[in-house]
Amino acid sequence: MSSVADHAPLSDQFADGAETVWYGGREVRPLLRLAVSEGTRVRVERINARPDRRQALKLACVDGLLEVDEAVSEIISLWSDTSPAAVEMTVLGARARRLEVWNAWDLGGLESAWLGNAGIIMEPSEHRLTLHCSDGLGPPTFTDLQVHLAVAQPG
Repeated sequence: MSSVADHAPLSDQFADGAETVWYGGREVRPLLRLAVSEGTRVRVERINARPDRRQALKLACVDGLLEVDEAVSEIISLWSDTSPAAVEMTVLGARARRLEVWNAWDLGGLESAWLGNAGIIMEPSEHRLTLHCSDGLGPPTFTDLQVHLAVAQPG
């Protein structure tokens, strides 16, 4: 793990290969990687999103697909202004093995991610994770997008 130097953007630390860095005494990562398999259920519940800049939670299934309301895709984008506050999805595919989760934001019509001070602080609890996301603009705040994420393995 790396420590973030004074005023060094988080993306610079992650570009050096660090999977996590420390900022303000908390562990920050550019994305989450969670083990999944066919039939895994994923629930995302948006807690808060900044009102002045569109925010998204992006979910991608490695070697599999995600199904939401009969729509199937490798990558799902849950934008704060167009998606429901709570979304449930199912992992499809016998080879599905990992769910990758990161935040993105809209910068004048351009989707951006993993730039500047983008990062996620993860708080685990008994049945879910709370994700506090900082978009890449300005100093890290970790209040740009906040969600609960629950992953239930099949069986």
